[in-house]
Amino acid sequence: MYLTTEPMDRKDISERRKQKRFKAVNGAFAAVRDNANQLGQIRDISFGGLAFKYLANERINNGARALDIFISRHQVYIKNIPFQPVRDTMIEKENPLSTVSVRQLGVKFGRLNADQLSRLKHMIQHHTIGES
Repeated sequence: MYLTTEPMDRKDISERRKQKRFKAVNGAFAAVRDNANQLGQIRDISFGGLAFKYLANERINNGARALDIFISRHQVYIKNIPFQPVRDTMIEKENPLSTVSVRQLGVKFGRLNADQLSRLKHMIQHHTIGES
């Protein structure tokens, strides 16, 4: 996994992506299954992976390999999605006086079953804002 404290260069990231990423709607979350306390807001998503923000007080368990995606107000739930961490970066604080640190984890999805793929397709078609 690529770890850095440097701000992300969006151009470099987008040039490496093989699939279009879409901005997730407000209220879309990812929860790491092997680390029940690790919940984050999804920033963008594609058929190949996603990126989500999480509080930096507890790092993602390196052994974690599955996550759940949900949007409660739209009754979207995709469970047990296999993933591989790709990039874990610190996000610059909007308020320099804030004591809260936020990180962003980018993940690549593993092999999805037919149900997971169908639900992911529905989510991207109906619960995203546009390309990121």
